[in-house]
Amino acid sequence: MRIERFVAASAVAFLCCVAAQAATAPPLPAVVAKAVKDTAAVCTEVGGKADTTNAVKRADLNGDGIEDYVLDVGSVNCDGAASVYGDREKGVLVYVGDGKGGATEAFNDMSYGMTLEGTGPAAKLWLTVSGQQCGKPPAKDFASENFCDRSLVWNAKTRKFDYSPVL
Repeated sequence: MRIERFVAASAVAFLCCVAAQAATAPPLPAVVAKAVKDTAAVCTEVGGKADTTNAVKRADLNGDGIEDYVLDVGSVNCDGAASVYGDREKGVLVYVGDGKGGATEAFNDMSYGMTLEGTGPAAKLWLTVSGQQCGKPPAKDFASENFCDRSLVWNAKTRKFDYSPVL
């Protein structure tokens, strides 16, 4: 009986901690929240129900110690209109946080997928791209397309991200 109470109490404590962590996540900067809302509107305008739960990833991508934000349209699910965002490339937008609750758009392009690698100032964003962005000529059709993953690099002078060089 003691073990059952201990297990039940541990489970409740764990769930409370998880809920508290989720509740204490800082709100998104207004510009990021608006971009998420606008992305969801594309779904709702055609009668779907948008799930943006996994749409924004947070990481320090430029190494300044301040959280940045990645809006991955490919992570938005549109129940009732699954193809509304297209069946191939999806938008990826990166916003640089200012440490005061704001952010500025620093990258906007289309990608076939994205991967966030690492944490802290070593975090790196990889985008799956194709054709000329991989240093290859355009393919005659999608089935013949060449794909590659390229990381984004921060340019402190322009305060923008761009693709790393093709090697």
